[in-house]
This record gives sequence, C-alpha cells and structure tokens, in this order.
Amino acid sequence: MRLTKAIVVKGVSKKYKLYSGMKERLFDLISPSEYGESFYALSNVDFEAEHGEVVGFIGINGSGKSTLSNIISGIVPQTAGTVEINGEVALIAVAAGLKNDLTGRDNIELKLLMLGFSRKKIKELEQKIIEFSELGKFIDQPVKSYSSGMKSRLGFSISVNVDPEILIIDEALSVGDKAFAEKSLKKMREFKGRGKTMIFVSHSIGQMKQFCDKILWLEFGMVKDYGPVAEIIPKYEDFLKKWQVMNKNERENYRKAAFENQQKALRGETIQNHLDIDDYYSKEKMTDFIERPVSMLGHFKGGESFIYKSPSNLTEAVNSHSYKHKVYYIRKQSSNEEDLFYLLSEEPSGIKGIIGWVHVANLSIHQHIIVDFDEKEFIMNGNGKAFDRPWGGKENCIFKNLKSHANQKFIVSETDFVGNNIWYKGKLEDKEVWVHNSAVDPIEE
Repeated sequence: MRLTKAIVVKGVSKKYKLYSGMKERLFDLISPSEYGESFYALSNVDFEAEHGEVVGFIGINGSGKSTLSNIISGIVPQTAGTVEINGEVALIAVAAGLKNDLTGRDNIELKLLMLGFSRKKIKELEQKIIEFSELGKFIDQPVKSYSSGMKSRLGFSISVNVDPEILIIDEALSVGDKAFAEKSLKKMREFKGRGKTMIFVSHSIGQMKQFCDKILWLEFGMVKDYGPVAEIIPKYEDFLKKWQVMNKNERENYRKAAFENQQKALRGETIQNHLDIDDYYSKEKMTDFIERPVSMLGHFKGGESFIYKSPSNLTEAVNSHSYKHKVYYIRKQSSNEEDLFYLLSEEPSGIKGIIGWVHVANLSIHQHIIVDFDEKEFIMNGNGKAFDRPWGGKENCIFKNLKSHANQKFIVSETDFVGNNIWYKGKLEDKEVWVHNSAVDPIEE
C-alpha cells in the first residue's frame, strides 16, 4: 500500500515579467534596478492528489491551468513553493514536445529515446503508437504540416503508450474529431481503472462530470475552490452563467479585486473578503432588451457556454455541451446597450425548433441570405461534403465524401449566401442536401 501522495503542491507561485520592449528587457538583465512589470500567473497554490485520483483543472482563460500543468510536469519551473511528484509524469497537450521539422515517426523515436527506451522496445511501441494515432501515411510527413488535431493525436498516442504513472491532459481532446476524442476518453478510463493518477484540463464541463473525481478551480492564478466534482462543478457553472454576460466594466472590477487579493496572498496577509461574483454582477442591467428579426447561421465556439430561456432571465440556463458540432438557424436577436443575444433554432424558423438564447461571445456566426429559388443545373466534381443545411457542422453532415458522386448531375432548387460563400440546395440519392459552390462545376455546352 502506497502511503505517499501522488502529487503535493505547496505554496507554488509563478512570476513572469512583462516588458514594454526589447530595451526594457535588456536593461532588466544588465542593471541592478528592476525593469518591467511583475505578473503572477500563479499565487500560493496548494493542492494534493492521491494515487489513482483524476483531478480536473477548471477556470476561465488566464486562470493559470496550463501554467500549473507545465510546472507539475516539470516543463516550467515555479518561482516559489514546492512540488512533490511520486511517479513518472507524461504531459499531453497540443504539440507539446513535438519538433515541427521532424516527421511524426521521427518524433516518436526521439521522444522514446529521451525517455530511455531501448531500440528494440522503441520498434515495438512505434507501431502501437502509429496505429492508435490513426495518422496513416501522414506519419512520415513533417509535423509542421499537421493540423492541430493531428498534432494532438500524435502527442496523445505517444504519451498513453509509454504507460506513465501520472498523466496530465491539457486541452488535448478539445481539437480533432469526435470519434478520436471518444477513443481517447476510453483509453483514459482504462488508465483510471488501473489506478493511474490524472490531471485533466478542459473547458468541457460534460467531460469533467463523467471523468473526474475532484475539481481544482483556479481563478486569476489563485485557488478558488477544491473538492469533489458534485460540490465544485455546480458552483462553477453558476459563476460561468454570470461571467459570460457581465459587461466590460463589471469584469474589470472583478479582475481588480482578484488582483488585490493576489497581492495580499503574496505578502502573506490573510484574505478577509473572498470574491463573490454576485457583488460585481448587476442583474438590473438585463431588463430593457429590444428584439428584431435577423437571418443568420451560427454554431457554438469551443469554450464552455450556456443556453438561456430569456436574455432577461439568466437564472434558467442549460449547458451547451450537447449542442456542439452543429449549425443552427438564427432568426431573432435581442440587445440592449451592453449585451447582445441570439435565438437559436433547429429549423429555419423563429418559432419552431427553438433551443434558446445564447450570448454573442459564445457563437461563430455568418449572415444568411436567400438569393433565389431559380432552378440551375451543375455537374458534381467530387469535392467537399454535403449537409442538411448551408454551412453545416459535423452533426449536420449527410455525405462526408462526394467522390462517389463525381460527374453526376446536380439540379439546384435554392441558392443561398452564407457570409461570402455560395451554397446550393439539391438532391443526392433522394436526400435534400446543401453543397458549397466549390463542389460543383457548370455544365459545358
């Protein structure tokens, strides 16, 4: 029985210097006086993880999640405090430790050599890593030609196959396709079942709920809360609902208060007033909204977000994670002087198929213009995909590959603009689909 903790972090701080230019940076190196502004990415962070626990790191962007992950993994040194690690650590982050000029295969061999594996063991592991990554012929291409999803696949595949005792996953499942993310989660569950310790950094609250035992909530470099998933996640979700609709001044006031607490902690003072977002978030500002019709298409961005019943009632909200990877119709907007919300619908209607209101900051949107309903004829060239709506997402895809439809006639019944792109509606295999104009060629007379 192991009595030691897997990870013990005590009083860890990380200071960076912010310079106005190279001249100030140079003076700071050669002068006894200090130049540049001190910025603390972490301040007096304490937490412990038992062997076999999965700890999720949550917090808004800039809270220090990746900095703490890099310190625990040994990539970045802390400025103050101590970190005790009992076990071999592997960090999985997008492109972490990968050399861009080397091929995927060369990166595998280099990484395994650095970890001390023999040539015989490297050859044995190499094939397993390649098969798990599903990179196929791209494994012998330079990593600099890889997409972020492909880099994540390679990094994840190397790390899980070297079988570390402690695994740190930093947003590595937020890029790439859904199928590989599910495969990776399955592998992580296997590790969890074998009693491995894991740190999981993600914006996906859904993944946190299904996978983690405990949650460390970081806020502007400090520990906001730490405890069981069922205790911390509801608090964080309530915080996010309010944070995402706070105006610029409210957020700035909250940041200033957080910075003051950070400075007190660094001086060793007791913090009397812990931040409560309700003290900075004004509910009254959300009352006078003006609605107007619009014609747009939109999908959720990658970060965590919420769907509200009404812009003036932000207490009733659901997490958007089950609505990702899909494009929605937007037929209404609601705004006041500070905020803008869009009404999302599954159908091209402002009445039918409504899923709710979403803050503009959480959406990627394009104008949607119906050009005409004139019939046109084209020839499919085999490029692209076909969707159930223009500018469709992964969940809207009907035909993932149109190569088998090359040289077929495509009769268009509707033409739309989405942003600056032309989309055509027609039938393929008796299914109504939308294709981009790059997927068709004019019929030559």
